[in-house]
Amino acid sequence: MTLAIAMLVPLLFSVLEFGAALERWLAQDAATVQAARYAGEIGGDGAEVRSLLADQLRSSGIDPAAVSVEIVPARVGWREPVRVSVASEYRVAIPFLFTTTLPLRSAAVSRGEVNR
Repeated sequence: MTLAIAMLVPLLFSVLEFGAALERWLAQDAATVQAARYAGEIGGDGAEVRSLLADQLRSSGIDPAAVSVEIVPARVGWREPVRVSVASEYRVAIPFLFTTTLPLRSAAVSRGEVNR
């Protein structure tokens, strides 16, 4: 019985930790897609896009200061692709087994909607 509990407790925590990591990645991915659409709408990188992304991340419980954001190219025209990439790390701690950091990466591509 004790052996079963000793095996099931880390398994339970593993499911919870990796579930939380998946939830965070999904929130980050949704914010990245939203930012890519907005970057295409305004014609590339801008303070508005970064502000929207920071607000979306913050509302999902992710610290925007701990996230690296890349928007390339900085300026796009009609139907040109703009790519928004977001990278963060999530610390996973499973009792009695290990502690590690998972890299969470999201990327989205949108087309420019501004005719320059």
